[in-house]
Amino acid sequence: MDPHLYHAQLHTLRQAPRSPLVQDDAFAAFTAYDYGRRRRLHPDVGWEDACRVYAFAAASYAEHAGTLDLDTELRLEDQWDRLRGDAGPEWPVARTLLREAWRWLDEHAPVAPRTH
Repeated sequence: MDPHLYHAQLHTLRQAPRSPLVQDDAFAAFTAYDYGRRRRLHPDVGWEDACRVYAFAAASYAEHAGTLDLDTELRLEDQWDRLRGDAGPEWPVARTLLREAWRWLDEHAPVAPRTH
């Protein structure tokens, strides 16, 4: 996983619901929409926690070419557990968000790193 891309995406996504500056960012728009759909299923997952998963999805997508086989999933679960520490949702919820983000990324242009 590219840590620079993770932090850049996390910075952007944290601002997504409040900032008109990221309205042109298709991935940020997708994450806000997807989070709105999923929060009914996972009301205990706040936007900040969801942002961490979406940023993780964007940063890990290219490395794994969007392929989520058993070996990849085990590596991602381990990376997620280390990355999230005491914050963020458990892997089953994070996996659902990650899979949906990867599905979106499969259909759209790759996420370009942002520099701030």
